[in-house]
Amino acid sequence: MVKRFIVAILLLPLAEIAAFVLVGAAIGFGNAFVLITLTMILGALVLRRAGRGQLAHFRAAVSDNGVTGIETNSGGLLSVLAGLLLFVPGFLTSLAGAVLLIGPVRRWCSNAVRRRMARAPGDPSVVDLTPGEWQQMPERRIENSPRDRDR
Repeated sequence: MVKRFIVAILLLPLAEIAAFVLVGAAIGFGNAFVLITLTMILGALVLRRAGRGQLAHFRAAVSDNGVTGIETNSGGLLSVLAGLLLFVPGFLTSLAGAVLLIGPVRRWCSNAVRRRMARAPGDPSVVDLTPGEWQQMPERRIENSPRDRDR
């Protein structure tokens, strides 16, 4: 899945250039440039309106609740993502950002993120053991350790 994501990111500029050429051939290159500029301005306005507050909520949710905070705040995160996609020059990213501005689509994506998070395994750095599977070991003293020198 990561490889597909990387390939998609690498192919995005080529797809954006092709989309610009197609739209430019249909409506004129000057009009296509103006349209891209307008979507960038719209993206900046969306980020300005939703960005600071939503990012602050997102940061607080992540620091307080971890993954659960991301799940509950994914709608706000998607609003910020929509603004970022509109701000990035290109017709394909602008189309994706405009679609994310639609409330039902944003709610559907938010629910999809929640379902995905619910299916994802827990933190891989945490190993759950039953009481019979572990025992506490006494702390070993290491000679000439920095801890000993501080005492």
